Amino acid sequence: MPNKMDYLTNLTKWFSDRPQWLQIAAARLLRQSELTAKDVSELATLCQQETDGKLPKTTCSFPATAFSQGAAGTLRLCSISDVEGVNALAPKKPLEFGKGNITIVYGNNGSGKSGYVRLLKHVCGAREAGTLHRNVYKPGSAVQKARISFEQDGILKSHTWSGQGICDDLNNIDIFDTSFGKFFVSSEDEVSYEPPVLSFFSSLILACEKVASALDTETNQHQSKKPNIPADKKVTPEGIWYESISAKTSTQDIDKHCAFRSADETETEMQTLQQRLAEQAPTEKAKQLRKQKQHIDTLVQDAQKYLEQLSDENCRRIIAAKNKSILKKTAADTAAEKVFSGSELEGIASDVWKELWEAARNYSVSAAYKEADYPNVADASRCVLCHQTLTKDAKERLISFENFVKGEMQKAASDAAKEYETASQTIEALPTSETLKMRIDAASIPQDEVTSHVTDFFAQLQARKDLLPGIDSVEAIPYPLISPQWIDKVNAQSKSLGELAAKYDEDAKSDNREEIKKKLTSLQARKWLSEHRVAIDEEVTRLKLLNQIQEAKKSTNTKALSQKKGELAEALITDAFVQRFNAELKALGASQVKVELVKSKVSKGRVLHKLQLRGVSQNGLADVLSEGENRIVSVAAFLADVTGKRNQGPFVFDDPISSLDQSYEEAVVQRLIELSHDKQVIVFTHRLSLLGTVRHFSEKKSIKPDIISIRSADWGNGEPAPIPLSQSDIKSTLNTLINQRYQDTRKANENGEFEYAEILLKSICSDFRTLVERSVENDLLCGVVQRFQRPVHTLKIKDLAKLKEADCNLLDSLMTKYSGFEHSQPTELPVELPKLDDLLTDMTSLKNWREEYAKRTA
Repeated sequence: MPNKMDYLTNLTKWFSDRPQWLQIAAARLLRQSELTAKDVSELATLCQQETDGKLPKTTCSFPATAFSQGAAGTLRLCSISDVEGVNALAPKKPLEFGKGNITIVYGNNGSGKSGYVRLLKHVCGAREAGTLHRNVYKPGSAVQKARISFEQDGILKSHTWSGQGICDDLNNIDIFDTSFGKFFVSSEDEVSYEPPVLSFFSSLILACEKVASALDTETNQHQSKKPNIPADKKVTPEGIWYESISAKTSTQDIDKHCAFRSADETETEMQTLQQRLAEQAPTEKAKQLRKQKQHIDTLVQDAQKYLEQLSDENCRRIIAAKNKSILKKTAADTAAEKVFSGSELEGIASDVWKELWEAARNYSVSAAYKEADYPNVADASRCVLCHQTLTKDAKERLISFENFVKGEMQKAASDAAKEYETASQTIEALPTSETLKMRIDAASIPQDEVTSHVTDFFAQLQARKDLLPGIDSVEAIPYPLISPQWIDKVNAQSKSLGELAAKYDEDAKSDNREEIKKKLTSLQARKWLSEHRVAIDEEVTRLKLLNQIQEAKKSTNTKALSQKKGELAEALITDAFVQRFNAELKALGASQVKVELVKSKVSKGRVLHKLQLRGVSQNGLADVLSEGENRIVSVAAFLADVTGKRNQGPFVFDDPISSLDQSYEEAVVQRLIELSHDKQVIVFTHRLSLLGTVRHFSEKKSIKPDIISIRSADWGNGEPAPIPLSQSDIKSTLNTLINQRYQDTRKANENGEFEYAEILLKSICSDFRTLVERSVENDLLCGVVQRFQRPVHTLKIKDLAKLKEADCNLLDSLMTKYSGFEHSQPTELPVELPKLDDLLTDMTSLKNWREEYAKRTA
């Protein structure tokens, strides 16, 4: 297997193949212990830029020497105070852990030991910290808080915990309690210690997860604003396309599906389809539409006819005929004036005269002289007007008149007049406004500006027609007429009506309502798409951005880092961990338990291990091992795990010897004392035997443990209290009874507080009885055998030679006198309390005897 430096040397090349942003993250982690929120945000941006190819390519070196191990710092817990809202803990005084390296915190069940341990697990960020409840018996209790005092590298510090979060300075504290057993025994878990290079990989994996989380956050900030297409339009081709919009949807594709004609055309077409669907008699509707079309076509034809009749060209022709007629008439009149200049009457050859002449002609040839030419100048002929017989002069005058009328110039004038009249008659009478309105209504032309244009157009024609008779020159012709736009519009309407009529004919021939309905819904869907084009563009842009973010997120995958860390862990952790576990089993006297520690897998860079039965891996430990074996294996796994760390953080144990027999208990105590040479060891227990065992093995190592006691008080649990008399120092306790508690009792008695003084006196008597009993064990018998301790100190037997009968009598008398205050007595015969002076005499006698007996030699 390659050694450690081989792995580290190859890391530089390995990192050069990683994503650019990850190399930058690695470089930053080499300079700082962790990434800030700003770092994570910047790395997320770099990750996206690299995905887009916008990140310049650089190379970040990876110095293997960055992971050389330096000196580890020291840490020790000093006290816990100001506790509120944590279980039933309510101490008024701080829980102080003493100055030594091994501290035993003793308390009965329910005194608050587990509460302190749970508090430390939350403050230190321990595994399986669980839920830290308030006092469930006092609803609405105070908010959770506590003050932890500690010493770090010789500097006194404190941390105020406010119910959440952990103290980074205290996260090196390792805590063992019942819950630790499931880490390696009941399941698999990660070793808490990591060499610097693996810690670096853990930090880098965490950085990947944070960047991935930042990318997820950015993803969540881009929520879809895509409107929901109406349900009935989802089944159309347009709706199906809309529902399938993705990051791959192109602009051309959007143009294709959102392209739409003008709103008016669309509305018209949709209305037509809706009308077709609603029509119950399509044949009659087709006839109606064709009749409407005919009215439109007739109106257009008439308009074009009138436009032609009143065109500039026709007007010029009429004006020319008029001018010609005037000219010819003037010439004829001039000639007539010369012929009839001697006439007795005026107006000969005028238009009125000519009409009279022609009327006389008509009367003569049709009534008076049907067989004779006009004028009849035969003999006896009469004037057709006055009926007088024509004289010779009259006959000659009539003949001259006829010659004039039939003359060339007069004929030209007459022809010109007829030509002008014919030209004028080419302009037919235009419809009146009432007639025009009726025709517009019959054509169903919409009552909008088109109708106004039609009306204005005919009014313009009428105005030109009315002006034309008074125009004498081409230059005086009114503004030119042009083909109006309304004709194009109504022609389009006519065409549409024809097409619609054909569709109604088709509807009458076949049942195609479903097809019409689909076409209408599709058209409505396309209109809806066109109206939401902006939203569609925004949605596609959003999807492309999300796709880019997801592509970027792929580079945050921790698989390669986990695999690499697993390779390094195989060389740097697993073998050493297994060796430490086996060594701990041996040190704890549990080598015979057939268990082994194995690496189970690597998950996201976490190297997981588990304990299994040696050679029988299919069976769980918890189902095979006894409760005591499970506990000793858990302790071994815990110690193997935490002793691999470089830091000098304290160990905290909550009843580590629970379920253990005396052999395992002593082995655990010896191991804890051994650990206390380098680290602070704090043990919470309710076992007096553990106190005695710790005292015994500590004395062998010349170590004095700190013994702390806690109790449950009226106001709450966890209150520091004097240590049990069975474990206290006899000399110091006796001095306390004499110098403090005796004086308190005397003062209460002097102040008249007799009931209180009696209570204090009974308490002193009871405690003094316990001290006498302990003096028999420790002093009189020279400590050869002691309760709560397994060994018999045979080397001290020789000291029993100094024992005298007087010694036995003194202690026997004291035991007899004060046993009544330790054991219950009948209420009918209560034990009489000693006088204060007698009690002081007895306590002084015991003190003096102990001092003399200790100096006595055999």
